[in-house]
Amino acid sequence: MFNQAILRKFLLCVCCCLVAHAAMAQDLSLSELQRLITEKNRSWTAGETSVSRLTPVQKQRLAGGLPEQGEGAVPRRLAPLSAAELPSSLDWRNYNGKNYVTPVRDQKTCGSCYVFAPVAALESKLLRVYNRPGTDLDLSEQIPLSCSGAGDCTSGYASTASNYLRDTGTGTEACYPYANAMGECDEACANWQKAPYLFASWNYANSGQLTTADVIKSAVLASGPVVARMVIYSDFYNYTGGVYEQVSGTYQGGHFVLVVGWDDTRSAFLCKNSWNTTWGEQGYFWIGYSQLTNVIRFGEWVYAYEGGVGPLASPVAPETLLLLNTE
Repeated sequence: MFNQAILRKFLLCVCCCLVAHAAMAQDLSLSELQRLITEKNRSWTAGETSVSRLTPVQKQRLAGGLPEQGEGAVPRRLAPLSAAELPSSLDWRNYNGKNYVTPVRDQKTCGSCYVFAPVAALESKLLRVYNRPGTDLDLSEQIPLSCSGAGDCTSGYASTASNYLRDTGTGTEACYPYANAMGECDEACANWQKAPYLFASWNYANSGQLTTADVIKSAVLASGPVVARMVIYSDFYNYTGGVYEQVSGTYQGGHFVLVVGWDDTRSAFLCKNSWNTTWGEQGYFWIGYSQLTNVIRFGEWVYAYEGGVGPLASPVAPETLLLLNTE
């Protein structure tokens, strides 16, 4: 009897603590967030965005990037280059005057960042492999979303999506347009696998551990744009520009983005998001090196890609012409 009374009191205390924690974790208003950014001397701006106006459920679905687990997630880390070998800044949108990054896409309200980021990396990789800077190679995210088994519109694994893009590949956006839903695999255009776009290989530049800026820089320099996982707090939804450093908000989940460069004068990485151009700096954001080792855990998982093939280098057989986006 005595033990049961103690247990009831303990459970009541736990419940009270959880309620108090939830109350403390309520998101700030926009004006309060802006005030806090100023007080903490952060160098980013917050405002109303297309994402901040979504419902709480829709926002939560944007944070669907799962951390790796199981036997396939072997901890690895790329040996970083020396400081002398790393430039102070790099931007694959303007690399020797050429753009190797395709336009920002929109995952809408499906938690499919785990597909969008690897597909964005494949687009950039193929522009480099075939020397097609400035080309809007628009590849289908719907094919790996519907066919890879990497996840659903709630969450998924970038490693499984990357394996699919290496082993099977994808077609163009015209072959299977993005539906903002899972869709059926057999709804893709016929015969797209006769001439797919795919990676030659991929590997972890960093996996399951806190990283350093030089590890990510080395991967971006050597491999081109890489995929990185980060943790999202709700203040990120209001980001409109500058170097993001988390200041407040509730935990939302994980998210995969494409790292396209860095700038040491800003102590920040430049990333391409998949939330349309109506969010952030026309769909991009800067994130401080400080976010590597705090609750954001930026770059805890980093995916680097090598090589690639696709119907870009030579005339295409008549049966595969439908794979090309001629718009």
